Amino acid sequence: MISRRTVSTEEHRLDGRSLAGYAAVYGEDSREIVEHGRAFTERIAPGAFNGTLESAADVKLLFNHNPESVLARTRSGTLKLRSDRTGLAFAATLPETTLGNDVKVMMERGDLSGEMSFGFFVEEDSWNRNRTQRLVKRARLVEISAVWDAAYPQTNSSLRSVSAAAIEAARARLELHIARMARHG
Repeated sequence: MISRRTVSTEEHRLDGRSLAGYAAVYGEDSREIVEHGRAFTERIAPGAFNGTLESAADVKLLFNHNPESVLARTRSGTLKLRSDRTGLAFAATLPETTLGNDVKVMMERGDLSGEMSFGFFVEEDSWNRNRTQRLVKRARLVEISAVWDAAYPQTNSSLRSVSAAAIEAARARLELHIARMARHG
């Protein structure tokens, strides 16, 4: 059975069609999930999706888990995925289609807040004694989705314009320069 989980993302609009953030966060509790009549919370272990990232798997960015609503995919290069200390990071280019335009506008208006979900097959997990909390240790990622509601509320969402992205890049360069100056005394 495919499992789907949602998380909020820190979303960046760099060129008006770029979407980036985290589709999954590591080590954080989900909201309560109910599967097969059982309620539990879940955590994703760091690196749980590394097997998928190292393979040639074609992961898709969907809208609301709808397989007919593809926004980007790794096979075409319009979706990039990487795992870091925070979670499963993604960057995608939204298509110039009705759906791509609708998602872009809904995010700009705040109707979609940047919350993300992910669909996966569990390959290895563990449970606490009373089976109320699951740790997903290894999973095969199938898709990520822009969604309305999130199961993982730990991160926030925001839209950034080109000028905000330029300011952020300048700030990062300044911080790097200050750090170098501090090291060289």
